[in-house]
Amino acid sequence: MIHHARSLPLKTNGEEPNTYVKVYLKPDRSKSTKRKTKVVRKSCYPSFMETLEYRLPLEIIQTRVLQATVWSHDSLQENEFLGGVELPLETLNLKEEINKWFPLISIPRSRV
Repeated sequence: MIHHARSLPLKTNGEEPNTYVKVYLKPDRSKSTKRKTKVVRKSCYPSFMETLEYRLPLEIIQTRVLQATVWSHDSLQENEFLGGVELPLETLNLKEEINKWFPLISIPRSRV
């Protein structure tokens, strides 16, 4: 479940971002694990409240890294990267809900 983001930076032009979250289970060369939330318009404090599901055996999911990146959607230009987080799923108890904030970091473009 993707709940919220907070204190997101303004876009490079100074406007509030049209925010969405893109999620992958890495490694994923085929992009078959790509999931995206809806776009929340003009907000540095967006609420998504969306469940992004993976129907894979727990043994496989535990070997992956969840990469969640936050973007600002722009229909006329390239979408702008705002930050991301990578969570090694082997370090988390996936049988219970995890309800916590994760700080966003810059992720090298080659890994996004």
